[in-house]
Amino acid sequence: MARLSRLLMFSAVLLTTAIGSNLSVAAAQEAAVVVLSIGENTAQLPQQPSRDLKRKSSIYTQDLISTGPKGQLQLRFSDGSRFSLREETVFSVETYQFNKDTPETGNSVYRLLKGGLRTITGAISHANVEHYQVHTPIATIGVRGTHYTLFYCDSACQQDTRGIMGLYGYVLEGEIVVENDFSNAPVSAGHYFFLASRESRIEMKDTPFDIFETVKDLGPVLIDGVNDKNIPATEVLNSRALPPQYQ
Repeated sequence: MARLSRLLMFSAVLLTTAIGSNLSVAAAQEAAVVVLSIGENTAQLPQQPSRDLKRKSSIYTQDLISTGPKGQLQLRFSDGSRFSLREETVFSVETYQFNKDTPETGNSVYRLLKGGLRTITGAISHANVEHYQVHTPIATIGVRGTHYTLFYCDSACQQDTRGIMGLYGYVLEGEIVVENDFSNAPVSAGHYFFLASRESRIEMKDTPFDIFETVKDLGPVLIDGVNDKNIPATEVLNSRALPPQYQ
């Protein structure tokens, strides 16, 4: 009898935990949908189990998103912004609020902890550039309606690529503002930039840094070597793959 009671109690705890987990996900605010998922990619809300990401999976505010060693992930947010995450990237949606009827009240804050992304901004930044930020370990990125790439090379990346640790980026359209403890510098379309630390001065030029030759999917050059403003990984392959609210 005592053993049966313990088994029943254990089952009740598991059921309560599962129900709590489902309620937490259900209560979270949906921010984006997965357009494309290649490899093993996951998302995890605070104090919740990790979720495997497939096409049409939901992304929520406060999700911590990770892509695998051969992973690639494309996300489309409800304001129309698009993010493509390359392999071995860790990215979080810290704040996201958007109402299509009042885009000027929207707010989005993202964080790139490691790896790389490419993005085209959406209605939130177009309505109010002050309501959009991407934080990285050494700088904060603001925009003025744009299309750009970021890549944060940490110690593991340095060993793999022999590159210099720091934040790299390229702006395809528009302009971004890169801010650290030392400076606040605009970077316009057609320019590459590098930042070594929070205290360093930004370095800018109109030709790629060496790491762009190693990490091929960061810059504006397509796989076939043709220059173009479109980056395949940020293109929505088929709008019919999206839920109606995101088409």
